[in-house]
Amino acid sequence: MTFKAAVEAAPAPVNHAYKPGKQALENRHRGKVNCADTQRLTGSLDLDKALAKEPGYANQTRWDYGIGYRPKNGKERAIWIEVHSATTSEVSKVLRKLTWLREWLNAEAGELERLTTTKSGTCFVWVASKQVAIPRNSPQARRLSASALGKPLTKLSLP
Repeated sequence: MTFKAAVEAAPAPVNHAYKPGKQALENRHRGKVNCADTQRLTGSLDLDKALAKEPGYANQTRWDYGIGYRPKNGKERAIWIEVHSATTSEVSKVLRKLTWLREWLNAEAGELERLTTTKSGTCFVWVASKQVAIPRNSPQARRLSASALGKPLTKLSLP
């Protein structure tokens, strides 16, 4: 299944939120995601915006974006990106967003979840909105290492 078809299989209003390439990303965030071959970016979804006004989701800590990506030698997959301040005080909040996303994928968007979990692992990425300020040996850095998220990136660069 393609990323576009998986988005369209999700419940409303997410099923109408697919955009080609990086168009679903806010202008200020588009430069934080790069791909050497833009043809490999198969689409995007602003999940936060799609659910912002939905009862039951409006007050939750929602994840920002999903993008479709087709590796050179592999099947299309979903990569989930959270653009957020990367400081020690924000680690707990971003990890709560990750928990929310995993629960939403599991309960609401099975096709997107299947594209997320691949042989190469699960792809969740925290991209710092500014600089990364999480000391390497801090308790917060250890919490991130133990999660599926890992250390925040200043930019996501896909081959």
